[in-house]
Amino acid sequence: MRSKGTAILGTLAALPLVFSQVAFAQGAPADASGLLTGPAPVARHWSKNPYPDSIPEGASYYIVVRGDTLWDISARFLKNPYLWPQIWDQNKYIKDAHWIYPGDPILLPNVSLVSDRAGEAGALGTEEGAGEGLPGEGLAGVGEAGAVLSPVTEQVTIQCAPYIATQAEDKSLRIIGTEEGTDKNAYADRDILYLNKGTNAGIKAGDVFSFQQATYDVKHPVSGKTLGTKIEPTGWGRVILVQENSATLMVEQACADIHIGDYLKTFEKANVPLLLKRPHADRLTPPSGKTQGYIVDQAGDATIAAEGNIVIIDVGTEAGVAPGNVFSVSRVIYPSVPTPRNVVGEIAVILAYEKTSVAKVIYSKDAVMNGDQIELR
Repeated sequence: MRSKGTAILGTLAALPLVFSQVAFAQGAPADASGLLTGPAPVARHWSKNPYPDSIPEGASYYIVVRGDTLWDISARFLKNPYLWPQIWDQNKYIKDAHWIYPGDPILLPNVSLVSDRAGEAGALGTEEGAGEGLPGEGLAGVGEAGAVLSPVTEQVTIQCAPYIATQAEDKSLRIIGTEEGTDKNAYADRDILYLNKGTNAGIKAGDVFSFQQATYDVKHPVSGKTLGTKIEPTGWGRVILVQENSATLMVEQACADIHIGDYLKTFEKANVPLLLKRPHADRLTPPSGKTQGYIVDQAGDATIAAEGNIVIIDVGTEAGVAPGNVFSVSRVIYPSVPTPRNVVGEIAVILAYEKTSVAKVIYSKDAVMNGDQIELR
């Protein structure tokens, strides 16, 4: 997901309202912040999102207006813009977090309980009403006394995480050489690279691009179906000089060895999701009945993972998955007989694509393996 600075995260489609005013049935009046309380029907309006027809009784909600983004809505009501994935998770009708439309209703459960310091180390949700509800329900940092939010991982890990491309990516912009000629065959931070396009392709000084290597086709460990091509980011860099048919770029961050032939894409800064600290799932944790899937691949050439490692799962935004979601990881030791599942760990989503997601192992009591089952907590 791209950063607010590049106007990508939660970008609102700048489209006119179908009606000059959006009318809603009488419910609890909006407070000073613009927050409303159901029940209320949702007025008909133009939107690409299949928005709900009504707001449940007692639910807190906000109506999108022109200029809104999920980032800004999170900053306004949750006092922390980095909690936008939790808002998206509560509004699964929004298929792509980049696009919300005037008139769309945004459900915000228990937003009044969020501390102004949400997301800071040691921040507590201790305002009036904290502690109500069941543990683990609602937004991160909401509804639990003493709730502490912490980042899933650091920024570089997310930017360097591999992913599965389910469709062919544009590989026309490539690295074709280096300032050092043939003296080196792998490149890293501060190295100077040459690209095969320049002003003829709209490239300009200051543009930032990420480098990618396509590795192999990923097959589902259970079904055997090909899911797509595994892409491994090797770093990113900034253009410092442009000519008509070429450009010069300096590497700002290397994730792995960068090579001639790596292809480039416009750099997209992903935001770090925050997690609510709570007890990990174990053998006594009952199944949630929520979204299920499998671990299908891992960073590098690994086949087993432990805490801190990166894995790829076979569910994405079309299944309602969002950054910050936590899944339990389990396997059945004796699949041929009806034996209980063995919970071996937990993973937290750091990047969500349409059909797959990238996650970090945040807890493991045994090796996490390709083919292990996952279930949304």
